[in-house]
Amino acid sequence: MSTIKIGLITTLNTNIGDDLIRVGIGHILAEVFRDRTIEYVMVNKHKPLSVYEKGHPIHLAEMAHALPRGGGYVFKLAERLGAQLQHSRFDQCDLIVQCGAPVFWPGCHNVEWAEPLWKHVVGRLAQRIPVFNLAAGSAYPWQAQPTVFEDEADKAYAADLLGYCQLTTVRDRLAKKLCDSLGSNVPQLPCTAFLSSAGQQMDAQPDKYILINYMAGGGHFKWNQPIDSARWQGVVSELIAKIGRRHKVGLLCHNGEEYELAEKLAPSLPRFLPQSPQEFMAVASTAKAALCNRMHAAVGLASMGVPSIAVCTDTRLLMLETLGLPHYYVEETSVGQLEAELESLVADHEKWHNQLDNLRIETCQKYISLVENTLTN
Repeated sequence: MSTIKIGLITTLNTNIGDDLIRVGIGHILAEVFRDRTIEYVMVNKHKPLSVYEKGHPIHLAEMAHALPRGGGYVFKLAERLGAQLQHSRFDQCDLIVQCGAPVFWPGCHNVEWAEPLWKHVVGRLAQRIPVFNLAAGSAYPWQAQPTVFEDEADKAYAADLLGYCQLTTVRDRLAKKLCDSLGSNVPQLPCTAFLSSAGQQMDAQPDKYILINYMAGGGHFKWNQPIDSARWQGVVSELIAKIGRRHKVGLLCHNGEEYELAEKLAPSLPRFLPQSPQEFMAVASTAKAALCNRMHAAVGLASMGVPSIAVCTDTRLLMLETLGLPHYYVEETSVGQLEAELESLVADHEKWHNQLDNLRIETCQKYISLVENTLTN
């Protein structure tokens, strides 16, 4: 059996959401290349120079950060010179895949991996190695959603990415609208994390949890929006007290910070902090519904047929719209509304499970067809 080497642009050792995205992509690629052995070359985009082997001279550029002044300028200059030596870890790959993530947001052209990873490596290799950007998303303030790229530098960066990639898929309608504005008619599909369960069966236990995934303020960033973090904490606390009279409630956490917050929020409730996709699916199998501030908690649960209400501060929420699940801006929520919605999800759990399971199977087939057709055309 021949080997195919695939480079992955991803995020490593941050939280379980990135792992679920990568697992979903792995299921797609395993089916596409079912007659070959896959060797992955994973690069953490938050450490963009890791695209080069440790002995590559470009790593000398990192010494610039120790300079008392001008370190950023010296680093960029040294990185550009080092990139001319080429020989990245991706150079010998047969395919490069960007694993689902926010790609478009205000000021995205300034991101740390834009130049050293995309421009200097992927841009150089794109003429001879196919590049895919799967499950690209948007992350704009919920109350300030653009219809086009308003920053010319962001627009140019997005156009470059679309130009490098033979295949781009997006996971939300705003990301699609922005790509459409640049003349790229890209397909919109659920995030690949939705494929992470690969049809794993649910736990048969009768008394399942309503899971709560809580973040302070309802999301990663406030984006200068008038978000009252104390109000959201109060909403979740009261909601837990109310639904806890009728249902088992557990707290689902994605990192240590959330684990500590969960203890302060509801010290008597069980907390779950899965450390691997397998552990996440084991927790998901004990759930019947959820309320999530992390979008990939909701998407990962949906992969197991568990419906969630998503609450957040930005357009990452639109990932759940793609799945047909309820989603709300944090400041537009109330205890009564969320309680009624959760009860509805529980009452219709079997319907939701079947709907999500069918959508997962359909989504996987669409991804496989897109990848296969792109590689053969």
